[in-house]
Amino acid sequence: MISGTTFTIEEPTFIGHVCAGLRPGIATPIEIAELEAKCASEQAMCVACEDGMLVFDLRPHGDALELFVWLGVAFRHGAYERQDAALDRIGRDLSASQVAFQSRRRGWGRRLRPEWRRRGSDEFVRAIR
Repeated sequence: MISGTTFTIEEPTFIGHVCAGLRPGIATPIEIAELEAKCASEQAMCVACEDGMLVFDLRPHGDALELFVWLGVAFRHGAYERQDAALDRIGRDLSASQVAFQSRRRGWGRRLRPEWRRRGSDEFVRAIR
């Protein structure tokens, strides 16, 4: 429970249902199918709350584990800010030391808090607090 929010683990088909309402370019049909397959084979997890949906996996990064967010979809304005602490809790529960994501949208670098750093041209990473 984070800020009065409970995350539920969703079935892989939930990803396609949510992504059907997104504007073109956020995730291709092939990417959506790949994420559904990753979740179906338990290589990734899809969770949702009233604020949005996350699809993530856990991967090695150096000597540590990284929570990598493949897809994040906000259902309401301000979801990122409200659920940032929840992302940390999920990462801590899974023994990850950092969280990362890749974005196609421009402007994330200006929106993120100072603890986030750029990795490559389109990824962002920060330590889990």
